[in-house]
Amino acid sequence: MKSTLKIIILFILVSGCRTEENIGVKFPAQEQVTSIMNEAMKKNDLPAVVAIASNIKNEEASFAYGKAVWTEDIDVTENHIFRLWSMTKLITSVAALQLVERGEIELDDDLSTLLPEMSEIPILSNGQLSEPKNPITLRHLLTHTSGFGYGCCTDLELSQFDYENWEHPDAPRRFESGTRFLYGTSLEWVGRVIEKVTNSTLEDYINSNITGPLKMERTFFNVPDSLKQYIVSSGNRGKDGKQPLTENKGRIPQKKVSRFSGDDGLWSTPNDYMRILKCLLNYGTIENINILNKETVEEMTKNQIGNINMDSEGNYFNPEYCCDLNELATNSTKWGLAWAIDNQGQDYGRKPGTVYWGGMMNTFFYIDYISGVTACIFTQHIPFNHAETNTIFDTFSKTIYSEIN
Repeated sequence: MKSTLKIIILFILVSGCRTEENIGVKFPAQEQVTSIMNEAMKKNDLPAVVAIASNIKNEEASFAYGKAVWTEDIDVTENHIFRLWSMTKLITSVAALQLVERGEIELDDDLSTLLPEMSEIPILSNGQLSEPKNPITLRHLLTHTSGFGYGCCTDLELSQFDYENWEHPDAPRRFESGTRFLYGTSLEWVGRVIEKVTNSTLEDYINSNITGPLKMERTFFNVPDSLKQYIVSSGNRGKDGKQPLTENKGRIPQKKVSRFSGDDGLWSTPNDYMRILKCLLNYGTIENINILNKETVEEMTKNQIGNINMDSEGNYFNPEYCCDLNELATNSTKWGLAWAIDNQGQDYGRKPGTVYWGGMMNTFFYIDYISGVTACIFTQHIPFNHAETNTIFDTFSKTIYSEIN
């Protein structure tokens, strides 16, 4: 009897363990996903949407709806090219952490010698400028605790600042590094760090060390002429963010950029971006290609800002560019080394500890390490964090989680 009881207990313990073989192993049939999403799009005004999910077993579910160019008759696909905007930041963060792994820079190095032009930027508080006292480190930049913000959409005082005689290469910082969280241009400076440390352009470094090895063949700072036909339309909802969606002019960029923005400069496809998401879901390795060590990815998923509260920031937003940013974070949300950390989870099944972020034109991603699931959605319109995209991404997520234990 005791022997039988031991076997039963052992079976229960083993059955309850989460392994790579029993997490995130099943999505609904693709036909079911397509049917549900097509029905959901009848209540939505978005002209084009692409969403993809993948699990730890490399199974995928996807959805593509609408026209790549809104006024033409070509269906959008997972291989059409979208501007990533702030989803560039994840790739730039990975690039910087590669340098940390190689010992070429430390997370807590004072960057004043490497980038004096950054460190000398004054702090703006209540209309007054002051010299900064604390050094800026790579960790501060990766966690948005450096003091740099966005005048367009995250900080009211920066939006009202008089820049007429301003000679610095960025807007004023808003506080001493390491004391608060403010989403802004920090990853622009991470790009400059990478260029200084590697003595190469950010474009060349990312191509050689991330997008090239991962076979992200349609991810660029400058889309080649031969692929510009695959760039999708983008749109806006007017100055107040509440008007009918209107297609923007100038779909195809006419000039090549020579200053490569680690903040918001990349173009990519849903399929390409899913490559790096799947790699990070698998802790830095995909198809025997390693871009980061497992220990580094694990550190990326941990709270890096301590007791600093993200929820109190971003109370200012310009309705032309952003909807209410407070919905992006609660008082339990934290920031890792590349993304926000959802410590509450979502009702449809996404687990606490999921990491996530997005880009200005309503592209979003998340990685749920507990469930073994990653997903992204690509649209191309402002204002950011708009309900139409959020609702359709929630529907997609609810659908793919419906059969995950």
